[in-house]
Amino acid sequence: MNVNAYLIDAIIGLSVVYKALDNLGAFQRWFGIQPDTKAATLIFGLVHGFGLAAKIQEYEIAREGLLPNLLAFNAGVEIGQLLALCIILIAMGYWRRTAGFLKHAYTANVAMMSAGFMLIGYQLTGFFIS
Repeated sequence: MNVNAYLIDAIIGLSVVYKALDNLGAFQRWFGIQPDTKAATLIFGLVHGFGLAAKIQEYEIAREGLLPNLLAFNAGVEIGQLLALCIILIAMGYWRRTAGFLKHAYTANVAMMSAGFMLIGYQLTGFFIS
């Protein structure tokens, strides 16, 4: 089964927009509800996994040794994500203690949302012209 990398990446952009809106409390203000974080994490995590799978399909991987290579690749991805998460959590812990955190956090989330919209547009353009 082949998945279209452009569509998956557009949905990944949507997940970035979703998280920025969630961070800004938009769902609570606009709709009076808070989406289930666990469900959103599961759904967008699956989509991100499909995105990674779509990228792997672009490589010509030999059939012999495929399973060990895929397992090693996935282990590397997970270790990289854990290391990045640790660094981000440490940096966020320091940033939250600064006086201008709220002002800068708002700006950072608006920038993150803008980047997500740009990714969606870029990927949908690629989908429609490919």
